[in-house]
Amino acid sequence: MKNLLLPPMLSDGMVMQHGTAFPIRGYSLPSSTVTVTFLDKSYQAQAGADGKWQVILDPVQAGGPFTMDIESAETRVCIKDIYSGDVWLCAGQSNMEHPMQRHKDNYQEEWTAQAFPPIRQFKAPQEWDFSGPREELSGGSWTVATAETLHEFSVVAWFFAKNMYEKYHLPIGLICTAWGGTPIEAWMSCEALENFPEKIAQGEQYADPAVCKEIAAKSEAAIQGWEGRLIREDEGLKEKWQSPETDLSTYLSTSGWSDITLPGDFSEAGLGADRLLSDFCGVIWLCREFDVKADFAARDAKVWLGTIVDSDTVYINGVEVGTTGYRYPPRKYLIPAGLLREGKNRIVIRVSCVNGEGGITRDKPFRVFSEQSCVELAGKWKYRIGVEAPPRPEAIFFQRQPMGPFNAMIAPILSFPLRGVIWYQGESNDRNPNDYAALFMAMIQDWRNKSGQEDLPFLFVQLPIFGSPAENDEAARWAIIREAQSAALSLPFTGMAAGFDLGEWNDLHPSNKKEVGRRLFLAAERVVFKNENAPASPMCRDVQLRGSRLFLTFDNCSSGLIAHDTPYVSVAADGKLLRMPAEIEKHDTLSVDLSSIKNKKPERVLYAWANNPKDRQLYSCEGLPVIPFRVAISS
Repeated sequence: MKNLLLPPMLSDGMVMQHGTAFPIRGYSLPSSTVTVTFLDKSYQAQAGADGKWQVILDPVQAGGPFTMDIESAETRVCIKDIYSGDVWLCAGQSNMEHPMQRHKDNYQEEWTAQAFPPIRQFKAPQEWDFSGPREELSGGSWTVATAETLHEFSVVAWFFAKNMYEKYHLPIGLICTAWGGTPIEAWMSCEALENFPEKIAQGEQYADPAVCKEIAAKSEAAIQGWEGRLIREDEGLKEKWQSPETDLSTYLSTSGWSDITLPGDFSEAGLGADRLLSDFCGVIWLCREFDVKADFAARDAKVWLGTIVDSDTVYINGVEVGTTGYRYPPRKYLIPAGLLREGKNRIVIRVSCVNGEGGITRDKPFRVFSEQSCVELAGKWKYRIGVEAPPRPEAIFFQRQPMGPFNAMIAPILSFPLRGVIWYQGESNDRNPNDYAALFMAMIQDWRNKSGQEDLPFLFVQLPIFGSPAENDEAARWAIIREAQSAALSLPFTGMAAGFDLGEWNDLHPSNKKEVGRRLFLAAERVVFKNENAPASPMCRDVQLRGSRLFLTFDNCSSGLIAHDTPYVSVAADGKLLRMPAEIEKHDTLSVDLSSIKNKKPERVLYAWANNPKDRQLYSCEGLPVIPFRVAISS
């Protein structure tokens, strides 16, 4: 062991929480004396028999840059460029993890700022551990926001922090621990899961690293075997269907090529009279021609294809221009000048479908374009099967198992002071939505207990819309999770950013992350900075039945409710949901005329209660959506 080791978070460029005592710790030689010098003060500690030591720095006002010297056993470490400000833990799954790079086309102005605010990000290594909580992260470093590094920052966290800095001018540290596809139980400790023993058992079966290694090896071998078969048996690769030497006039009329309309699901296309692409697994090749003029061909261009299920390789005139290995990233590929030619051009897409859900997502950009011209690609294409296969063997994702990421990525961080937590998660719990309320509140309370900050602010994003528009349905899974998220507001020092209206029916990863970040900041205004005038989404406070009219009263709408169209609610009566119009009575009250169902007993009223509800017309005058609700009716 080196004479002096520090946790990765205690490193150059770090941000420490201002206004509170701050621990500096590490490892040195057993029984050695460690001296920490910071802001003209010296602190000493003696390492224990295990080499561990810790000193507690006095609270520091916001500012920087500072330098810290640590000495022990003839070894000296100097930590440079330290700032004191607000430190936020940024956690959840992919919508929190998404980097700025993935959204650069939406926010290019962020890279051209003349000066960047003092915002830094520490990205924790994505690891899991089922043997117990770790004391320290295994790695990581602080990144200073610049035009060269901004692409690495969490896009939600960036806009949250930027809004905060623009008002309060404090340095901000973002500790990013998010990991795509993870359910909430992955981020919970064994103690937090005490009421869910089956989840503890599920995680504990992976406590032996040797077992995990064996499982991972078998899974990887099975998947590699499946993918290898596709490569070996794909007729398209054998015959080079993407090749520019292929005679296009013959190519598109060759037996075996059929018509398909894209974008769309492959299951909607027929393959001969007796076979369909329903549940198709394997490789499908897609092809069409398009014309461009000479000036278009002479310039750099792009091809955008939305998202493709599952993986793809794209060729323009026989040259590969891009490939993506899984379904979620937007397909945005560059076409270098000279690859296109005046007149007819050909685009070919080789798609691998792993589980029968293949297709090209509708209502996404689907075009070849340059700064001056654009060719839309939607319409009739040709397709041909390269190889059929059984579904791909299931991959094992240890990060999705209970406790693993908490032990490796959260536990070491909770021992450092934080200003608060921002959380964007819930999508991966839609299989068992009824558990989410208990899990979510247990996790929040456990993180607070383990951090020693009982009043640790916890701000979170309520799930956006997703899926095709639908009528209200009490069994809708995302609606149940949204209800669980709203219920967590019963805990003190919590705040919720409504992501409801910012979603996209066809994308788990909606693009308007800037507004998500702003709404998290609005939640921080109320919870952290005690600004009671900060806007918040209206929430149903009370429902009363008076005669044949139902009156619904809302909080957070002092400026008034507005409706973008006639608002509708659903009234549960005699086992049915009845869609009924509502009207705004006054600034905080909605009324519903029930005279048409006077022979039925109304039991509950629901608003915007579906994964993607058709009826979601209500907003505050500040432009924030009314939070979906399901409330019992009292006479």
